[in-house]
Amino acid sequence: MTIKHLITLFFFSAAILLNSPHSLAAEHEGNDERESEFRWQLSAGLFALDMNMPKLVGTDSRFRGFTPLADITVEYKNFYVDSKLGDFYGGSDIGYQWIVEPDWGIDIIYGNYQLPFDETGYFNVEGDLPVPELRGIRKRESDQSFGLSYYRTYGNFQTSVEVVYDLLGDTKGWVIHAEATRNFELRNWDLWLNFGVNYYSQNFQNYFYGVTQEEVRANRPYFEAKASASAFLQFELNHPISESWVFSSGASLIWGLSNIQDSPLVERNYARVLFIGAKYVF
Repeated sequence: MTIKHLITLFFFSAAILLNSPHSLAAEHEGNDERESEFRWQLSAGLFALDMNMPKLVGTDSRFRGFTPLADITVEYKNFYVDSKLGDFYGGSDIGYQWIVEPDWGIDIIYGNYQLPFDETGYFNVEGDLPVPELRGIRKRESDQSFGLSYYRTYGNFQTSVEVVYDLLGDTKGWVIHAEATRNFELRNWDLWLNFGVNYYSQNFQNYFYGVTQEEVRANRPYFEAKASASAFLQFELNHPISESWVFSSGASLIWGLSNIQDSPLVERNYARVLFIGAKYVF
């Protein structure tokens, strides 16, 4: 398994929760004062990772090992690209700050909200053989969702609600993502707590977890998935080791409605991610 594959593996774990464009409310404060500036931030490190994906039938959905991970933020005027280790939705969040007010705003966003998979399961490596229980299914491509994100500050909490539609992908479905984030400063420790819910329309869920007539086999009946929802909880704990090095650890949990597990393709409707390591802040 290559380094590139391991990085992709972690970032795609985001899609089980989603990704994708998330937890950016805290980043917006003061952006109206630097609209004409180009800004970037980068940190990278080595982490021990223990990840359990939503389990597909016949597959081993767990990954454990060491992997390099990076946090990257690039901003130019009102445009941004954001990839963060602490954001378990992972991947790159791409957005445009459309409305920026002191305690609220609206962004135009693009992202991926669900994991792709095929006959080999998640994150197939070239040469992988089909899993017998999944043999004959079509490849599920990741969604290409566009929409709006409304964020607002309530006391110590940063909140956001995203409504997106898979405009360029094949699901032709909707996703609604709502979350709240709070930071706690505990002496030299920095704790981020994040929680929320997701709603997936029927078209969205049926694309990934439905079974078409062409995919029916003796052990895989026809199945039409319904709209579904999930709830998630995640945290990240940081502690400075030196001027440039930071100890970092975190966890992410997600629970899906039981109707997800009704699909002949799914054995388990929950997932978790744990990590611990150190990163260098440039």
